[in-house]
Amino acid sequence: MPSPPAALLIAPERPAKLQTGNKAALLNHSVAIGVYIGELENQNAAWRAWATGEK
Repeated sequence: MPSPPAALLIAPERPAKLQTGNKAALLNHSVAIGVYIGELENQNAAWRAWATGEK
């Protein structure tokens, strides 16, 4: 089996923990978490494609 692409070996950076509880900070943090989860889902799909030999 060929080596996986280097991009698959780099874990997405998790957002920092929420420091304050105000509405704006909570909204910004939830957007950042949503982006992070999207990156994880994309990386997971890429791993599955690599493992099954998809192009």
